[in-house]
Amino acid sequence: MRGLWTAIAGRFEAGEDSRGGGEYALMIALVAVVATGVALLPLTQLTGRWTEVTQHSRPKARAMRLVHPGDERGTILLVMALLMVVLLGVVGFAVDLGWLFWNSIEIQHGADAASLSGVVYVAEDTAQAKVEGRAAAAENGYLDTTLGGPDVVAIIDFTDDPSAVANPFQLRATVTHTVPTFFMNVFGMNSVDISRTAVAEYVLPLPLGSPEPYFGNDPALGRWPNFWGNIHGYYTGKGMGDRYSSQCVDWQSASGCTKNDERRQSLNAGTPNAEGGYLYGIEIDPASVGSLLTVELFDPQFTRGGGDHVLVGDNPQGNSPGPATTFMLYASDPTPLNLTDGNVLECSVTYDPRDPYADFNMDGSADNSDDLDGDGDLDWDDVELGYPGGVAALWEPLCTIPITEAGIFPLRVMINDSGGSDQRGLNRWSLRAFTSGGPTPRVYGLGDMAIYANVDGTLGDTEFHLAEVDEVHAGKGLVIELWDPGDASGNHSVEIRDPSGNTPPCTWTAEKDTGSGSTSGTESSCVISTSGGKYNSWLVTIRVTLPADYTCSDDCWWKIHYNYPGKTQDTTTWSAHIEGNPLRLVE
Repeated sequence: MRGLWTAIAGRFEAGEDSRGGGEYALMIALVAVVATGVALLPLTQLTGRWTEVTQHSRPKARAMRLVHPGDERGTILLVMALLMVVLLGVVGFAVDLGWLFWNSIEIQHGADAASLSGVVYVAEDTAQAKVEGRAAAAENGYLDTTLGGPDVVAIIDFTDDPSAVANPFQLRATVTHTVPTFFMNVFGMNSVDISRTAVAEYVLPLPLGSPEPYFGNDPALGRWPNFWGNIHGYYTGKGMGDRYSSQCVDWQSASGCTKNDERRQSLNAGTPNAEGGYLYGIEIDPASVGSLLTVELFDPQFTRGGGDHVLVGDNPQGNSPGPATTFMLYASDPTPLNLTDGNVLECSVTYDPRDPYADFNMDGSADNSDDLDGDGDLDWDDVELGYPGGVAALWEPLCTIPITEAGIFPLRVMINDSGGSDQRGLNRWSLRAFTSGGPTPRVYGLGDMAIYANVDGTLGDTEFHLAEVDEVHAGKGLVIELWDPGDASGNHSVEIRDPSGNTPPCTWTAEKDTGSGSTSGTESSCVISTSGGKYNSWLVTIRVTLPADYTCSDDCWWKIHYNYPGKTQDTTTWSAHIEGNPLRLVE
């Protein structure tokens, strides 16, 4: 019996069948059946003897009972006493096994909590990941010896042991707890050490739009990624390209409009509890800790009297003065898409609408009549000539802060929900960041981004950075969503390209086709026709399966190529993500 106890206890100690109870329940049941059978064996033999006696003639049976009046009753009493001892042993056996099984489940919960709580920090701060993991285990009742407790909570990341986890975004936690026994101590086993392990993975949001220290065009330095950041005013229609900021579906909407069900309500602008708008990330290298971070915005105000074809492209709607726009910078955050978990707001500035800065002839609008260099167009050369301080003066400081830790500094762009019709208009802008020491920061969209692409297809500059997809995602699905893509005349298409410049196979679906084309397809090369504005005001979803051997070396940026025959002004919202829950247990 002691050998059986030892074998079963060994399975608990080894951590086998950590999340299931089928084997243990079956084992308990089998042991109980065997033990009960052994206990009932003497009674079965006695029953056979009694049957043998009663098979004789009645007089003989009566005579036999008279000759041996108390033998059988004494035997039954003895057997029942022995049986009670065995049955009590079986009950005790089952109690201990149930107790060990229940504790193994609780220990597994502690390991799950430790890995899930710590893994969100592992990409940026492995030491903090371990602190948070042990704290989560303690909250579940398992206090590590380093914290003065009796348990062992071992947490391992990729830098500790690359063989313990599959990639740097995973964290392994093992909780070992000593469980006292009730009846097993009769056989010299006073306790059993049970260990359980969990591995969690946290998939960070894919960087979008830019591998550079700037997001959007920079006319002052001549850097042209061929797009601007964009955000719509409250009553500007979703159909004009901004998927999440617009209150209404229809173009030039006002109160009483058809509501945009996907809209993110803008609340508490300029406060730590702000919600809505779009998020961008400023990624700071650990080597920059101790230096200063400066964030600047190009033309952050909505400018009246402009239009899609004018300079930055701020587009008024009717007689509306346009939206007020708020830019908010937060401290480094391991969960940059969740700014409700105690984030520190470093600075916030709200920019009210302004009169056109390039209205050099003072007629109330900026247009070709303000051409100062006589080339027939209002362009940045005219601004350089006529605006005080030139084009560079349109860059305005958001704030400068000390860098006390590395990581992703989220930046929120949002409009204020006044609810008035004066909130109509499309505000376009750019963003850049730099540090006083260390490597250059990276600036990109987080989760999704609304942009205004004013490009000239005849020049061939119609390729945009879409998303950075690390090779750790090999074998997974890349999902790309394009809202209102391809607003341009003539025949044109959208093409997805991998980091090597190849066009992979894909599948795609569209909410609707305003023409007579398809709303889904499977492409051997991911090129999707968008001619004639067929997906105007509709969503196109593209899925690319990353090869199991997907690699990307130092450049992991996927790109989107607009095959345009000429000039276009396209406001659109893009997003890209890896399929599945970003925070999950993988073991």
